Amino acid sequence: MKNRLGLLIQKQWPLFLAFLVPFMIMSILHAIKGVYPFGNETVLTIDLGQQYVDFFAYYRKTLLEDPSGLFYSFSKAIGGDMLGLWAYYLASPLNLIFLLFPHHQVSLAVTVLTMIKYGLAGWSFAYLLKKQFDGDNFTIVAFSTSYALMGYTIVNQFNIMWLDGMIFLPLIILGLERLIKEQKGVFYSICLALALFANYYIGYMICFFLVCYFIFRLISYDDSAITEKKDKVIARIKTSLLFIWHSLLAGGLSAVLLLPTLHSLMVGKASYTKLDLKWETDYPVTEIVSKFFVGAFNFDQMPSGYPNLFIGSLALLCFCFYFFNRLIPMKERLAALFITSFFVFSMNISAMNKIWHAMQYPNWYPYRFSFVVSFFLLLLGYRSFTKLKGVSPLATFLTMIVATGTGIYVYSKEFDFLTPIQIIITLLFTFLILLLLILKPQQYKWMGLVLFLVTSIEMTVNAGISLSRLSYVDQDSFTVYQQGQQQLSDWFKQYDDDFYRLEKTFVRTKNDSFQADFNGITHFSSTFESTVPELFGRLGNPVGGGFLTYSNGTLLTDALFGIKYYASEQNDLYWSDQEDIPALIEKTSLPLKLDHFRYDTIESNFPLLSKTSTNTDKYQFTLKQTKPDLNDYQKIAATNQILLYKNPYALPIAFGSSDNISSLYLQRKRPIEMQENLLNALVGKGKTTTYFFPEDFTSTIYQNLLLSESSFEPTVSIDDHTKKASVKFQFIPETNDAYYLTMGSVIGEDEVKLTLNGEPYAFYDSSDETLVYNIANNDYGKTMTFELELVEDSISLEDIQLYRLDSSAFMESITTLQAGGMNVEEYDNTHIEGVVTIQDNQNFLMTTIPYSTGWSVSIDGTSVQTEKVVDSLLGVPIQSGTHRVEFTYRTPYLFEGVILTLISIALLGMTFYVQRKILFNSTK
Repeated sequence: MKNRLGLLIQKQWPLFLAFLVPFMIMSILHAIKGVYPFGNETVLTIDLGQQYVDFFAYYRKTLLEDPSGLFYSFSKAIGGDMLGLWAYYLASPLNLIFLLFPHHQVSLAVTVLTMIKYGLAGWSFAYLLKKQFDGDNFTIVAFSTSYALMGYTIVNQFNIMWLDGMIFLPLIILGLERLIKEQKGVFYSICLALALFANYYIGYMICFFLVCYFIFRLISYDDSAITEKKDKVIARIKTSLLFIWHSLLAGGLSAVLLLPTLHSLMVGKASYTKLDLKWETDYPVTEIVSKFFVGAFNFDQMPSGYPNLFIGSLALLCFCFYFFNRLIPMKERLAALFITSFFVFSMNISAMNKIWHAMQYPNWYPYRFSFVVSFFLLLLGYRSFTKLKGVSPLATFLTMIVATGTGIYVYSKEFDFLTPIQIIITLLFTFLILLLLILKPQQYKWMGLVLFLVTSIEMTVNAGISLSRLSYVDQDSFTVYQQGQQQLSDWFKQYDDDFYRLEKTFVRTKNDSFQADFNGITHFSSTFESTVPELFGRLGNPVGGGFLTYSNGTLLTDALFGIKYYASEQNDLYWSDQEDIPALIEKTSLPLKLDHFRYDTIESNFPLLSKTSTNTDKYQFTLKQTKPDLNDYQKIAATNQILLYKNPYALPIAFGSSDNISSLYLQRKRPIEMQENLLNALVGKGKTTTYFFPEDFTSTIYQNLLLSESSFEPTVSIDDHTKKASVKFQFIPETNDAYYLTMGSVIGEDEVKLTLNGEPYAFYDSSDETLVYNIANNDYGKTMTFELELVEDSISLEDIQLYRLDSSAFMESITTLQAGGMNVEEYDNTHIEGVVTIQDNQNFLMTTIPYSTGWSVSIDGTSVQTEKVVDSLLGVPIQSGTHRVEFTYRTPYLFEGVILTLISIALLGMTFYVQRKILFNSTK
């Protein structure tokens, strides 16, 4: 066994090094940076820290505890299909690593997984070079390290699910080469299917690239062994048909995931797709050279920037020499020039950029397909290196002139992600590699090792500079919040084992519900069904492409969507009966260890709202809303900083209503009217009840502002920029009812600071909808002052109106609906069963489950036809009386996907048998 292992290492040592070198380089860099367990840093940043890590926690829980979460989850806003989310974020086979780590070590698991993906990317590229070009020395390790640590990988390591595409791409190309040369495509089909399964989005880009690469190889392939021109044409047609066939088989193999995902996209992200194509340049094309310099990255390159194309000096120089190497056939070089030009065109023209991104412009992280361009440059660079017999004096001179001129050009443009030292370092590495390439014909034994060492150092420098320009979540901060939030969720589960929804006035991310496993409403993902955020946007909450923040709820929406519990910070704005707090802390049955947090508002320039915190420099999370309505709810538990509330008005997930709801349609920018219409339609008494009454402000005070009357909506602008500029709205509540203020979509943290009675008012950025702000409850006779302080020069005071909710009318209607509420007896993510007693004036069973063809409903054992109501929710007709109701979810097109995958497996097996038989007969 020992001899076999030694022999394996002796033969395959370049492949071992190809994995180990990038793995160790990145591990050492992160250890030096103090990433846990070597310090208090993590790799969690941007979307990895704000989105993906919560999904990874959910991934672990689903596989270990609740498999129903694979198909559907009520942690995804008010409910949503999960297979599409798994296909985009969680389908990588490597994610099984999360099962090896406990829940509280998910950040460490992410770090380990990231390092492994770096190593596997290096191994995969080295394996391609070894099999395709018979590479077997330090040179393939140098090029594989350049691939694993190229600029794209470094700046997208936090988009961890995209890295699988980099691992599979070299294997797919190896399979394609075998298909072209040997007419065998099984390996190609399997590898492409795995890439599509691991991440369909990156898989789409790989498929687009494969078409380009196949054209390149079809043109450049050496078919000199075929003498007849007709036979050459036939051979190319046959190869093309094989390529199409095996590509379709790859799609079929992954259909079990792709078909349901396609359906999910059609009701989600794809619904935002517009087919308009703009054939215009995004930037001066010459500026793309700036991204070939060491460390050419900073935070501003993430929302919008240039393609990440850094591949190191060795690969870049060899790629440039490729086009002048006469040992490479001219038709191959011309084909490569054509494909390279197409890639440059794709990275500079808006329309092509959109096509590469599946007909949607990327929201942040521009030119996500640039990894395939870098791969192409590296592959041609290695082929060039194998054919390179040295560099002539003229080529040396011209290379130095071009490199120096490029450095001067980049310096003159003053790119904010490049410093003079970065330019100098890049030129030094370029000249050193050039010197080594000049010496290549001497065939020194140390040449491969030195090229590998120089390249590894250069790629390490690039990685170190790039990663240092991002901020990361502290391990302590993440773990303390994670564990505290989990304790909070567990406490509620022991307190109440019924189906309910829970919301909080504070957040770490929009996906806290996934991290701590509770049914919330706030959510953010690229696979979010569009109808749900549209519904909540119409009702006055911030929404956008792929996200919903439930930060502007009213008593009415809290009740309708079954938000039975609320967790809140202790805020003076609704911190009544302070003497009750110690008693509540004493009565709380579980020790919620949430005392090490501090609260910060969405606006970073607002003061902290912490009451009794310690270690305030480390632990903080964000307030997303100020909610005086909590004064109407029952306090049930408390810690030193957290108050837990029960909402007595919350409706169950299904309840009897009038069928008037079937004809209600929501309209934009009329949230109060829409909420009122919604409740009226549900109650259906044959008359319209007014729940919200417009109220007047007692005074409106403008300070240091100029009021413009030229526009339809009033606009105010700052008069003197050296002084505070604000507008104050004052009123005195004449009842203890809830009061709400509507404001237009232009109000955001970049435009204003908000305060209520002098205290910071936490709010989330507005979207394109009119929002509803809760500014009073149980405040009879108090003078309430709501102030907008301008941050920008001017704002539009659009749709500002004060409303009072008639508590008596509201409670009467809610009580009516609660009487027909469903008593849930058993439930999981895909099955809900219980008993409902429908009142005499009710003929419809309304739910707060998002409508989907995947949901089926049976009443008293008989299947009934579901309806889509309010453009988004599930409902069914029902008769008065007591009924047993059962809801069951089956992922749409999952069955068809399974059948197609099974058929594809059979066809792939038949294809393999036929190809093998043909090959066997031809060798006889």
